[in-house]
Amino acid sequence: MQPFILFDQSHIFTLIITYGVIILVILWIRSQPEQIITQAKISVGVLLLTHAVMQIFNAFSFQLAWQEAIPLHMCDFSKIAIGLYLLGFSERFFHCAFFWGTIPASMALFTPGLNFSYPHPEYVNFYYGHGLILLGVGITIFCLNERPYFKDFLYVVRVTLLLTLIVYILNLILGSDANFWYLRDKPEGDTIMNFFPDAPFHIFALIPAAIFAFFLSYLPFLIKDKSA
Repeated sequence: MQPFILFDQSHIFTLIITYGVIILVILWIRSQPEQIITQAKISVGVLLLTHAVMQIFNAFSFQLAWQEAIPLHMCDFSKIAIGLYLLGFSERFFHCAFFWGTIPASMALFTPGLNFSYPHPEYVNFYYGHGLILLGVGITIFCLNERPYFKDFLYVVRVTLLLTLIVYILNLILGSDANFWYLRDKPEGDTIMNFFPDAPFHIFALIPAAIFAFFLSYLPFLIKDKSA
């Protein structure tokens, strides 16, 4: 199998295809009558939750550490949250998915911690799953006319700080191969976290960086509100 190389031809082509499909699907759904929009919303919600469940099997199929079968990464939380929202659950699930998924999922697509490139199954599954998160959030914003407010930003920050403590403890309980939310160590590969201090002190940069990423996700709405 071909090793993964950041921003090589295969990676760039995958990014173009992923974002292109997301945009085209959202535009198509927007143009449909309300009944079709509802059906599309439910279908994407089912795909998201199905993919979250399939992670249990994929972790063993791809010969990953057994801890990876547990959906505890931030993108896993976002995937489950937006899936539940699209299936009719509370808008709080959308708020969490929006802040947990928009920039984190995009960063994952641009700087994935993968060993192999296309057509390795893990590569395909990775881009499919993270693309689904962005598709779900995009459908909610552009087709269902939902949006976050500043109070929602503050709510998700509080929830995230609480979950950070819980996930950190779970990492310790689950063993050395558990590195959910990258709280135990920095990820392999080239990411923005290369500029952070070495573990465990990277946490003191990681938490403010995550909150800043949440705020950047909200910034377009803030600018829109200020200019209205």
